[in-house]
Amino acid sequence: MAAGSILVFHVWRYSAPNRASVDFGSAGWFLPDLSFGVVLFFTLSGFLLYTPFVAAILRGGRGSDVRRYYRNRFLRIVPAYVVILLVCALVLRSVLLPGGGNGALHDPWALLLSALFVQNYHPDTILVGIGPAWSLNVEVVFYLVMPVLAFGALALASRIGRRTAALLPVVALLGLGLAGKAIAAYAIPPTSPFNGYAYDWHSVVERSFLCHADLFAFGMALAVFRTLWVDGRVRLPPGWRAPTAIASGLTLLAVTGLATNNGEHLSYSPWNTVVAFDLALVLALVVLVDPGRGPTPRAVRLLEWRPLFAVGVVSYSVFLWHEPLVRFLQAHGLTFAGRAGFLANLALTAAITLLLSFVTYRMVEAPALRLKSRTRANAAGAEGGVA
Repeated sequence: MAAGSILVFHVWRYSAPNRASVDFGSAGWFLPDLSFGVVLFFTLSGFLLYTPFVAAILRGGRGSDVRRYYRNRFLRIVPAYVVILLVCALVLRSVLLPGGGNGALHDPWALLLSALFVQNYHPDTILVGIGPAWSLNVEVVFYLVMPVLAFGALALASRIGRRTAALLPVVALLGLGLAGKAIAAYAIPPTSPFNGYAYDWHSVVERSFLCHADLFAFGMALAVFRTLWVDGRVRLPPGWRAPTAIASGLTLLAVTGLATNNGEHLSYSPWNTVVAFDLALVLALVVLVDPGRGPTPRAVRLLEWRPLFAVGVVSYSVFLWHEPLVRFLQAHGLTFAGRAGFLANLALTAAITLLLSFVTYRMVEAPALRLKSRTRANAAGAEGGVA
């Protein structure tokens, strides 16, 4: 759903022959907010990656194998990214170029920086390669710092209490992100409000982990709460899953979206922090579910619907393929203007993106994931004296 929202957003923004956003009037009020799919990615990463670490902190475990953790993160994101980057840069010739525009990226230095997830760290290359990949650069830094924060909390758990220790990384990233937003807003301000897509040092800060660290914090806080809930150490408030509660949470998310203008999305605006909080509440409706108690909630049944699940499996490739593909189709005169044209562009982009995503999943992602499974099996065998 996160990847799909970003696909729709980019088709709306870039697919028209004149590259102008399609005007839907008041009926399209929600379209800019689809970019918050990136915030949902960050929230999910915070929840999923912190969960095993926080379990060790709260239950007195030793913590995860850091070497295996980094290996698995590498296998999950790097192989597919490098393949899709090279195809888009050298075959489709539709990636972003230094200095503006899009086309073939033959500059080996810029290509290497993109492949290493470091193109965001200098104004000359900040808008180079696959457009949405700036968020992967942010994710990579989160992957790197997560074990450091977790093991620091684990070391302090016996002194300050396990719950307090488990929340320290949450507070650290929330404070870091808010400080980064303040730096981007006041210390290195943009030339115009919320202009974070320029070739300047403000954009370097605004597209960095420093400015977006807080967007991981609420997913991590949910990981703490869920672990305590699973262990029976906290209880959910009565009626928290009632239709009125669910409607209230979704209304809060919609109201937050309405409070932001197009430029504030994914910027130094604190509204992005509020959106991350809202999305963590929505995610709670899915993950705070006990399969042994009562019927499966409708939200969970929806996410387990086979077609949606299949798209979710290939969502990483969807995220990487769609934006260069939109630019390729637009550059070759294969897109249409107007509202009806937007729908045609969306159908065409989604169909080709899904086809390419299933191919790269089968050919690249799945083999890499099997290496992750083999690593786990070898580790289990070694612990059992087999290998």
